Amino acid sequence: MTDSPTIIIAGGQDTERLALSRWPRARIAGIFRDLSLVEYMLAGLRPDIVLVDPGLPARGESIQQWVSRSTAAFPGVSFVLLEGVGPEGNLPAPQSGSGSSTRLESLRPGSVLVAQTIVVWSPKGGVGKTFLATNLACAAAVATGGQAVLLDLDLYSGDASVHLDLLDGPTITEALTALADMRPEGLDKYSQRHQPSRLNVIASPRRPELSDLVTTEHVRTVLALAAKRWALVYVDTPPDITSDVVGECIDAASKIVLVVTQDVATLRQSKVAIDIFEKLGLPRDSVAVVVNRCSKESLMPVAKVQEFLGAEILGVIPDERKAVERSVFEGKPVVLSGKSELSEAVWKVAAKLTPGLSPTHSARPLKPRRGFFW
Repeated sequence: MTDSPTIIIAGGQDTERLALSRWPRARIAGIFRDLSLVEYMLAGLRPDIVLVDPGLPARGESIQQWVSRSTAAFPGVSFVLLEGVGPEGNLPAPQSGSGSSTRLESLRPGSVLVAQTIVVWSPKGGVGKTFLATNLACAAAVATGGQAVLLDLDLYSGDASVHLDLLDGPTITEALTALADMRPEGLDKYSQRHQPSRLNVIASPRRPELSDLVTTEHVRTVLALAAKRWALVYVDTPPDITSDVVGECIDAASKIVLVVTQDVATLRQSKVAIDIFEKLGLPRDSVAVVVNRCSKESLMPVAKVQEFLGAEILGVIPDERKAVERSVFEGKPVVLSGKSELSEAVWKVAAKLTPGLSPTHSARPLKPRRGFFW
């Protein structure tokens, strides 16, 4: 069995943790609690393994019958029903239509981080989406020793490089001609390194006219390569749910961070987006709502925001605009600026998004911004 299989999870986060403790480099193609959605995915995708939580309901049949039927229907895919775990943590041999008798090693929960593609998005501009994306990605890079990347796929107006003081170096545009035959490690040549956090960054095109060169196929390829190259992939996106780029990002996401504010117009658009996600069959727990610029004096307190959206609030970022403005002006993410209410709030969101991510504030000293305002 390859060390980096493509896996579909028929279960929840516990099943995902088991998978990643055994295969840290695995590509998680999807996490579903509904077996009909698993079958739908299998119709268009042939993963190496399907890990099945025995507690999932199977309509009109037992879970064992579902596994047997699926094994026959999808030859070449290994189905593993976790109820066979013994006292030593050993799993049964995978049931495969190809007749494979390879025995899987035990899956044990551990401290290995779950590989994720985290898409930061909002249906409305100006809510602090890029601020949150850059800071979450920097926090992850610091905590993992550089095993994180930020893709700035807001192609026409992306400014993650401004937030990180990365105004020189390659962008996604330079990579386009090489993508067709590129291996995952080939992205290193086209990424910039944010030295204080060790975050890898693939920047958006420098000029709007160059953005037209980036196709949805390019975006799809970059997302797939990045997921194989780095453990944690963060994606900044344009504020347009009808965009093909946003569609590709959502398809690739293991978690969508929906950034909202207490502004009524933003909340209405976000509610529509959540309804669309549900119609698309996205699991409810794949969307994490973060309230940015939160003020205790707002007429829409967090409790009302949660009630209106019908979605649990993962985190709340306080309204400290002067600190944010200084952060962007200096090109210094707040998560690297020592302890403050603002940085602590971002670290808490990062840790909730990625179980096992240990909050830390150690980073290399930042150099002054070079040549942007002076």
